[in-house]
Amino acid sequence: MKPGGPWARFGVPAGFLVLSGLLTAVYLTGPAPVRLVLILLAGVLAAAAIAVGVRVNRMPDRRPWLLTVLALVMLSIANITWYLPAAIPGGALVPPDWLAVVPQLLGYVFFLAASLMIVLRHTPRDAGGTVDAAVFGIATAAPVWEFLFRPQMLAKGESTATQLFVLTQLLVLFGICGALLRVARTSGRGQVCLWFLFGALGLTVVGTAAVHVLPAEADQASVPSMLFALGYLCLGAAGLHPSAVELMNPNLRPTHRSPKLRLRLFGAAMLVVPVVGGIGQLAGAPVDGLLLTIAPMFTVPLVLIRIGRLNAQRFRDQQALAHQAAHDELTGLVNRRRLFTVMEKSIARHAAGHGGDLALLYCDLNEFKPINDRYGHEAGDAVLRATARRITETVRDGDVVARIGGDEFLIFCPDADSDTAYALGARVVAALTEPLTWRGETLRVSAALGTTVWAERRTVAPDDLLAIADARMYDNKRTPSHRSVYCPDEPHSPKLRTSST
Repeated sequence: MKPGGPWARFGVPAGFLVLSGLLTAVYLTGPAPVRLVLILLAGVLAAAAIAVGVRVNRMPDRRPWLLTVLALVMLSIANITWYLPAAIPGGALVPPDWLAVVPQLLGYVFFLAASLMIVLRHTPRDAGGTVDAAVFGIATAAPVWEFLFRPQMLAKGESTATQLFVLTQLLVLFGICGALLRVARTSGRGQVCLWFLFGALGLTVVGTAAVHVLPAEADQASVPSMLFALGYLCLGAAGLHPSAVELMNPNLRPTHRSPKLRLRLFGAAMLVVPVVGGIGQLAGAPVDGLLLTIAPMFTVPLVLIRIGRLNAQRFRDQQALAHQAAHDELTGLVNRRRLFTVMEKSIARHAAGHGGDLALLYCDLNEFKPINDRYGHEAGDAVLRATARRITETVRDGDVVARIGGDEFLIFCPDADSDTAYALGARVVAALTEPLTWRGETLRVSAALGTTVWAERRTVAPDDLLAIADARMYDNKRTPSHRSVYCPDEPHSPKLRTSST
């Protein structure tokens, strides 16, 4: 059977329906030993189907399915412990309940871990929504327990330990179901596998209800175990179907639901448990201490996770806004506002007598507009990004490179005398004259560079340094050879030296 082919996609559901029909017919008509064999056979077939699916479908992440196989092994051990005594002719010594409860509990823990691994692959962009969905599932379990399971279990006189186990089972199953419902939004073609997983969850819940809610009758003991066996087959079909690969490779997309609406729904879900747990007291019944104790043990960690993710998202948003406010979107360099902030601090430090001279280099590209006109803005953007990268690779550690608009760049150099600034400008010009290959085309630009060096120990406005460097840059543009020219000291400012490169 070819992985992902039509025979696999249609053959697995067809085979599931045939096996389910045969199991149901034989189970309902066969004696106890046959039923035990069918339960164990369903678990073995499901585990084998998952193992084959992992190998044939080349699962990108095998861990969830291997955990599912372990869960089936544990549940099969529990079934042997529960049903083997009844299948032995003449009866046998009934083992203590914990021999069955512990493997069953481990089975649900493994299945929970497997489900969480699947869910986590779908949550990078919607982790909050998935947590919300899990809380909604737990909130849904509260009235199901309070109004369906608990009254019948109290009427039957079932122990507190049994009630605790069933309540925990319901909270886990409904929580998984809620999270998987959220996963359905990003599952794409993996929904067939997902619906088989829903089938396994639903059959498990119905089977649990058949054990603890329906009246105990002589021939009714077979119904829950048959439902559990059908649930095992659902798990096997989920792991064998080719859509399991697509479920493990989600189509991630952001949610568009209003955060305020989601927060309101989240708050409403949190209110369900205390309201349902205490509603019996209004009618004179005892408060459901189990629900009020156990349910928060599941919901409170989820709430903490939700709050933690909200805080992390808020911090990331603040960082993103701060970065956008201080950086050029195209090149990633700092913008004029951020550069002037850095310059003001360095100028104040320099005026106080700390550090060496300050240099500002104004760089403007030549032949940039013809590239934009001939090849389009994509080519121009590629040139600007390459320019930013080459300048950044050329400057010293501690120098600040900024794009202030169009094809204009500034380089601010703390602790740089005239010779250092001149040498740096020469390296920048040389780096920018290297050709750039873009979509098979060779693009060439050159640079006009004006340099200002501030040596006087007093405050100067960044705009003043920028204006002088700008003037020197235009002097360079008017120089036909664009060769490096070192200007003498200006007479009116003997400690302000300028050069053009």
